[in-house]
Amino acid sequence: MRRARIRIPMALAVGSLCTVGCATHGETAGRDVLTTNVGVYPPPPAGVERPRVAVPPFLVTAQPHFFASSTDPNALAADQMTTLLSLSERFAVVERAQLEQLLKEQDLEGIVKPGELARPGQVRGVDYLLVGKVTNLRVKLEKSGTTVGTGGFLSGILPVSDVGVAKSDVMVSSDCGVDIRLVDPTSGEVAAANFGEFKRVDSAQAIGLGVGRFKAESSADIEISEDDKGKILRLALDDALRKTIPKIDAVLAARARPAATAPAAKESPAKAPAATSAAFCPGCGEKAAPGAKFCTKCGGKIES
Repeated sequence: MRRARIRIPMALAVGSLCTVGCATHGETAGRDVLTTNVGVYPPPPAGVERPRVAVPPFLVTAQPHFFASSTDPNALAADQMTTLLSLSERFAVVERAQLEQLLKEQDLEGIVKPGELARPGQVRGVDYLLVGKVTNLRVKLEKSGTTVGTGGFLSGILPVSDVGVAKSDVMVSSDCGVDIRLVDPTSGEVAAANFGEFKRVDSAQAIGLGVGRFKAESSADIEISEDDKGKILRLALDDALRKTIPKIDAVLAARARPAATAPAAKESPAKAPAATSAAFCPGCGEKAAPGAKFCTKCGGKIES
C-alpha cells in the first residue's frame, strides 16, 4: 500500500508537468487564432499612390520588468508597426535602418526622438513619418474560477491538489494606451492620428500562459514569455492602426484627387479686320475699287 501511495502523486505530478509543458507546445494553433486578423486590413482606395513612410522608434512604457533587459521595446514597436504598415498596402515603407541612414546622410539625426517629431525638416526620400507612443503596457490576472496555489509565483509542477485547474478558467487582461500620428516631416503637420485605450480579456490558454505562472491574487501582474509580450504589443499596435486607416485613406484620396483645374482664360474676341479705307486715283481723283492697284479710268497707279 505504501508503494501505491508513492506512485499516485508521482503520476499526478507527471500529468501536471504535461499540463503545463505539453499544453504549451500543443497550443500553437489556438495561440495563432489570437493574431489571425493582425495585419489583415480592408483594401486601400482605388487609384491612390503609395507615399513613402518611415517609422522612427516608438516610446514604450510598461509595467516594471515587463520586457527583458535585452529587449528594446521602442525599437520592437517601431519594427512591428513597420510590418503592419507594409501589410496595409497603403505605403511604400522605408525600413528603420534605412531611415537612420537617410537622417545621418542629411544631417537630420536630431529631427526625431522616440515617440515624437523633435523638429520639422525635409527628409529626402520620405513623405511621412509615423510616430507613436505606447503607455502603461501591462498584463494582469483578471479573474479565475478556481483558486490556484496559495500565493506567490508557482513552480512549473503544480501541487497535486491543483492539477485539475483548467487554463480556460483563468482570465487575464492586456491593456495599454496607444497614440500614433502620421506626420509630414517637412511642416510637422499631423495628417492622421489616433489615440485610444487598448484592452482585451483572454483566457490564459488563449495567450499560451502556463497555469503555474501567475500570482494567485486577483489583479496581480503576470509573468509571461517574451514572445507573448511581443504578441500583445503587436495586437495593441494593430488595433490602433486599424482604427486610423479610415483617416489615412482620406489623406491618400486627397493626394490622388487632381488639383482643381483653373478656369481657362477667355479668348479675346477676334478682331474684325480693319476696314479698308477707300482708295482714290491720285491722277484723276477717280474712286478705285477696294484692292485695285491701277485706276480703271486713267490707268494711273493707286497707292496702297
